[in-house]
Amino acid sequence: MQYKNYYAYPGVFHIWLDKDNHKQIDVTFPDLPGCFAGPGPDATFEEALDAAREGLALHLEGMIEDNEAIPEPTSIENLKIDKDYPEGGSVIVALVDVILSLYRNKKTEYARVNVTIPYWLKELAENKNVNYSKVLREGLYEVLDLNRIGVKGE
Repeated sequence: MQYKNYYAYPGVFHIWLDKDNHKQIDVTFPDLPGCFAGPGPDATFEEALDAAREGLALHLEGMIEDNEAIPEPTSIENLKIDKDYPEGGSVIVALVDVILSLYRNKKTEYARVNVTIPYWLKELAENKNVNYSKVLREGLYEVLDLNRIGVKGE
């Protein structure tokens, strides 16, 4: 079976207050029964989106390992949403995308790279005990916008 590296599915974000008045966000994927994410109490929408990406990636990886067919996503316009939740609250539908290889490689292997910088910059960095690897890694995460898609730097 042929699988892709990039998937995007509509996620249904149900936002509600629990009995202790804490905001809860549950995320389900109508096209993928059993795929669920919940970031925990008082999470922001961004944290819920990160949890949804990770939950989606893990679910899809499980389907691939089990050699299951991965369904095509329903367009957001054609999505049927149950709005009658016993807890009340509100519902937001958002497209949740994942690049599976980014989740697959959680055990990061490192590669050595050489860089060229001006001598004066090297001197300043050494005087401040700058960790070149860390600065380069964090800079690449920012330039590649990896934090936005749910990949966390180390």
